[in-house]
Amino acid sequence: MENIDLKRNPCDANTPAETGDVVTYHAPAKLNLGLRVFPRRPDGFHDIESWFVPVSLRDTLTYRRAKSLTLHLSGLTEGLSDEPEKNLVGRAALALAQAAHIQPNAEITVHKLIPAGGGLGGGSSDAATTLLALKQLWNLPISLPELSRLAATLGSDVPFFIYGQSAVCRGRGEIIEPLPLHRLLFAILIIPPYGTSTRDVYQSFDSQSVAPDTTVIPWQKLSQSHAADISAVIRNDLEAPAFSVTSPLRKLRDEIHAITHRPVHLSGSGSTLFILADQPAQADALAQQLEQHLPEDMRIVPVRIGNV
Repeated sequence: MENIDLKRNPCDANTPAETGDVVTYHAPAKLNLGLRVFPRRPDGFHDIESWFVPVSLRDTLTYRRAKSLTLHLSGLTEGLSDEPEKNLVGRAALALAQAAHIQPNAEITVHKLIPAGGGLGGGSSDAATTLLALKQLWNLPISLPELSRLAATLGSDVPFFIYGQSAVCRGRGEIIEPLPLHRLLFAILIIPPYGTSTRDVYQSFDSQSVAPDTTVIPWQKLSQSHAADISAVIRNDLEAPAFSVTSPLRKLRDEIHAITHRPVHLSGSGSTLFILADQPAQADALAQQLEQHLPEDMRIVPVRIGNV
């Protein structure tokens, strides 16, 4: 079980530490507390409706003034490139420099604890954090709404991380309605040693002939609810497609449910599963229970959900 400070609010994650020409930011992961996906649009994208919340699992990024753009990766780097043009962090730096008509001169170091392909938005969070950090490092007079519009060109989840607070996201993810939490919430992340392909999951979703769910979800009420009440309402339209594409994931979900007797949810297109809890002690106890029964290569991470 990984040691995460459950008392620290993850919405403080983007408060920078500064030393001269160096800034360090922490990029939080996110969970989808419910995800509705609607039929594919003519432009190939899907409208969604989802409650995004930041959590206290974070990547750490350091930015230094330099004579060119370089990228250094450490931690969970499998499948990631350190070539700026092939990495979302590098592309964010290039896009911001182009918009500001300056050279992208920065040395960026990324230490990753958020896995790629886990449905936790690590790449999107790192990209948004890069826009925020380089705005500061390069002293750019660009507003957060302008950064958010630039973020939307990088990926559907990136605008959420510009603000990094609990919100209902619609459209492709770029329409953001803040939804402050009114009570403490925690989650236990179960991160398998394999990811899922978002493209494959959406292709599987598109192949299903299922009428879209038009049920109105009471997001404001849920933001004031206990974990059990939230778990009883939220659903993820990508769950069945993800289980179809990555068959071990369904078995893992069923095994976790058999161990804990609690609802088990999928974040985004997977592969991370999670259980909600109301108290840190409850989250730790569930994490210890899962650690005793699941294989050693399964990451069990209790986290705090922000913002409160």
